[in-house]
Amino acid sequence: MAGQEEDSIDVLRRALRGTSDHVQVTLTLSRRSAENILRLLEAEHGSGAVVVPVKEQYTTTEASNLLGVSRATLMKLIESGSIEAVKVGTHHRIPAEELVAFQRARQVGHERAAELLTEFSSRSAAGFHSNVTFRASRQGEE
Repeated sequence: MAGQEEDSIDVLRRALRGTSDHVQVTLTLSRRSAENILRLLEAEHGSGAVVVPVKEQYTTTEASNLLGVSRATLMKLIESGSIEAVKVGTHHRIPAEELVAFQRARQVGHERAAELLTEFSSRSAAGFHSNVTFRASRQGEE
């Protein structure tokens, strides 16, 4: 099956050399590759997708780019223990699973904050009473 997938990759590369906005190809893929491509297309159609090479460990520069934070912020997260890292010589490497776990935890935190804000907003709007009164001023009164 690996040979067929390599052939499909070549077919796709050749088709993309053209200038048309639309590409039509027939590919022979393993079920796993087809499922991955389907997930990618669904994500791209929904909220957008970014293809990131999968590695076991990332440099601090790579990890900070993936997380969308500065390298200095990443180093603070490592020092605080929020993200685990291993030392390779004098350099830090961040395991891929740590990045995924941190992203998931951050997403859960964002979702929880949004829920609390919505709850606070609805409670505040229902019980809001202003002690300020506005009245139109009459001409000559100020």
